[in-house]
Amino acid sequence: MKTHAYLNSGRKPTILLLVSMIFFLAFNDSHAQETAQTDTDVQTLPPVNVVDEKESATTITPPESVVGTQETVGRATIGIQGGAEQINPYKAISMQPGVDIRNNDAFGLDISHRIRGKSDRNIGETIEGLPIKGIGPGIGLSTMMDLENIDTISVSKGAVSADSGFGYGSDNGMVDMRVRRPGDKSHGMAKQALGSDAFTRSFIRLDSGEMGRIAKLFVSGSYTEADKWKGSGDSPDGRKNVAMGLSGTTDQPIQWEFYGVYNNDSKHSYRGLSYEQTRDLSANTDFDYNDSLTGNSATDAYYYDNNRQHFETSTVFGKIAIPLSDHSSLTIKPYYLHDRGTWYLGSSGKVIDWSVDHDTMGGVIEYRYAIDQGEIKAGYWYQEDEAPGPPTSRKYRSTKDLTFLGWERLVEVDNHKFSSPFVTAEKTIGATTLAAGVRYLWLTQPDLTSYDVTGLPDVDYDDALALDPDVKLHVDGQTHEVFLPNIGITHRFQDALQLRASYGRTYNTPHYSLGKQITTLQAKGMSDAELQAVWDSIEPETGDNFDLGLNYTFDRGFITPTVFYSLMKNVGGSFYDPDLDMTYTQNSAEAQSYGVELAAGCTLTPELSVSAAITYTQYEFTSDIEAAGGSTIESDGHQIPDVPEWMANLSLNWEKNGYRITPSIRYMGERYVDVENKYSLGAYFLVDLALSKTFQLTSKQALTVSFSATNLLDKEYISDISAADAAIGQDTTYTVGAPQTFFIALQYDI
Repeated sequence: MKTHAYLNSGRKPTILLLVSMIFFLAFNDSHAQETAQTDTDVQTLPPVNVVDEKESATTITPPESVVGTQETVGRATIGIQGGAEQINPYKAISMQPGVDIRNNDAFGLDISHRIRGKSDRNIGETIEGLPIKGIGPGIGLSTMMDLENIDTISVSKGAVSADSGFGYGSDNGMVDMRVRRPGDKSHGMAKQALGSDAFTRSFIRLDSGEMGRIAKLFVSGSYTEADKWKGSGDSPDGRKNVAMGLSGTTDQPIQWEFYGVYNNDSKHSYRGLSYEQTRDLSANTDFDYNDSLTGNSATDAYYYDNNRQHFETSTVFGKIAIPLSDHSSLTIKPYYLHDRGTWYLGSSGKVIDWSVDHDTMGGVIEYRYAIDQGEIKAGYWYQEDEAPGPPTSRKYRSTKDLTFLGWERLVEVDNHKFSSPFVTAEKTIGATTLAAGVRYLWLTQPDLTSYDVTGLPDVDYDDALALDPDVKLHVDGQTHEVFLPNIGITHRFQDALQLRASYGRTYNTPHYSLGKQITTLQAKGMSDAELQAVWDSIEPETGDNFDLGLNYTFDRGFITPTVFYSLMKNVGGSFYDPDLDMTYTQNSAEAQSYGVELAAGCTLTPELSVSAAITYTQYEFTSDIEAAGGSTIESDGHQIPDVPEWMANLSLNWEKNGYRITPSIRYMGERYVDVENKYSLGAYFLVDLALSKTFQLTSKQALTVSFSATNLLDKEYISDISAADAAIGQDTTYTVGAPQTFFIALQYDI
């Protein structure tokens, strides 16, 4: 097993922190002189890791939405639960009920998540309500933003309001990040973190404060690298992130904001285990990709440097809010993203070079009109984006030196298009608040043209298309129409007791992975008409979601039970088709999910608070599935693979005189690895710990020293299972969870 060193060993010296400290000291000296001459009021900056007055010290808060169930975490919780790397927003919401987060590495770049049992497919992520990244490989919002630049993260479960939930789908919940705006006062912050496996991360952020009562600006930058915790390679392998935000001041009649992010991300992959290897986990925990080449292509497909990815992502987005009258306003929110990179995957004695170079652009326009104790909104969302979804450009390369061997596929796909008007209304009448909305979605499934790749040279995707290769097959796309209503009600029986009830329909795009199987189906002898029929058969998944809950608050805390039920139609998966006598990706199943969430928080003393959550989830197909050869897979009423029936967590938070101690424990119940529920993995507990001390050096300067440990007891466990929903037997891949990992960090605010 690798030695998990506490400090950064064997790495080039990190100079970013030193440079930023010198800059901040100079900045503070000049600013202090200016302040002494022009302002007698001195602002005291709150230390970053101390809970401010806008957030409870508990890491779980009561649901707050009228439609569905939504919980929000703020800066303090993000700072603790987001980890020392502050990269992945899912870590920050990992203590919320119904949220299932799996840490395949310790540094936030390899995390999977389920919400109420449903997996993600790289969707359900927005920033400022905008779906900037869709399906396919590349850097999604889950690793695009430094969390120091995020003010709040909300997770929506069940129904989703019609004026949100944009993107490739919302049926597995929505996670939305809100940017930390440029500060009204000038501020600087520098942070340096070190940890196990040569982890190092440097971060700086500068806020200009108001510049001539015209605008405010922030800029930030970070650099992160670490060894993989097992095997050879790095993850992250020198992640670079630069961000900026520019906004108007609050006294301007038209409010506007503009943000830009550049992220350069590389990492080596982790290798999974077989079921038999999980039976002796202690002996196989460190099993990973090979650290040297052998000359045997079948073996060298598993060489670590043949299994890696690198992506560069740039995005800009913004908002302008124009008041039209005392009661109405118009808001416009445009966005654009460019994603470019390569994913290498060793397979069958070759390396697949999956190249991505695509643009996404869109926007939301919204009109608001205030009424007595409520408001009405009407708006429209539009987006166009290029593939992947399905894969379009993949080549074969040599396992020895990545020499070009030929094209694996060349597919031309039209842009995906989303067009969606919506209307919502909310009104409070006495102790009752009603909210309702409706959204209509036109979702264009693209045309797909696959080309004969025989003899094509090693050129870029566009250059290969320009060579005018022969058409191998073509299928026409179609436009799907999805009706998305929702309604919710909250009623306050008394100040301490509130009832919540809601219904809403959510959606998910069709399983475009069928696109990569089309040529295989053609090779099996299917005619053009049959191929078109298969492409036409895929449909968007839809879910009808019902939530019923209570919020009970008392002097020192709260208790919030929620009962939920979802009925899903057109569920995607790899299913057998008896008419064609073959198995391929279809949207043909039906499933249901139901359960109970219970969250609670209590302030025991002025210094000590506690949070807890427990979730029961049953997620199952509602019928048996036909298998090849006419047999039947007994799936009706059986738990879908990798979905635990029980999850729970508990955290304590103690604060006094600048000290903060936050231990937490998470429980993951038994999970099945097959839909027939014949094989399973056992339950496990994980313990984390965060410690910090803030020294208020002056009225403007603060120094925070923090220490944290994840998987403190070094539990060996299986984090993620790659089983398909309809998987039978043990033939799947299992990812080992991250081991005990330590971090120490120094943060300087000025």
